[in-house]
Amino acid sequence: MSTTATKSKPSRTSSRSGGGKGTKASASKSKAKSTSAESKPASAKTSNKDGGNRLSPGALDGLVLGYMKRSRAKLPVTAGTVGRAIKRSSGAVSNCLERLEKAGKVKLTKKKPREYDLPSDSK
Repeated sequence: MSTTATKSKPSRTSSRSGGGKGTKASASKSKAKSTSAESKPASAKTSNKDGGNRLSPGALDGLVLGYMKRSRAKLPVTAGTVGRAIKRSSGAVSNCLERLEKAGKVKLTKKKPREYDLPSDSK
């Protein structure tokens, strides 16, 4: 009779000692990760992925209007143009320009591609 037929295979989790799934070593590593995420200071929430500071609510409006007032010769402009100039995403600037248009602070001069200008009374 063969002796190999009577041996059973050891379970994967009990035979590993390198910290794979289900071991105490991997559980302690995941705890360490979660505690380090909880210990971050509150100021960490005020930075972007690239390390820049986040804007406060409504601050983008001032940046967009400021750029448009400084560069009147380049008007009308698209959201992409403004976004590159102030180093913000074109999507965020597009949303801001739509909001400013509803408030009457900028006007839409062309539908495709969307171009915005300052109203004639603010020039």
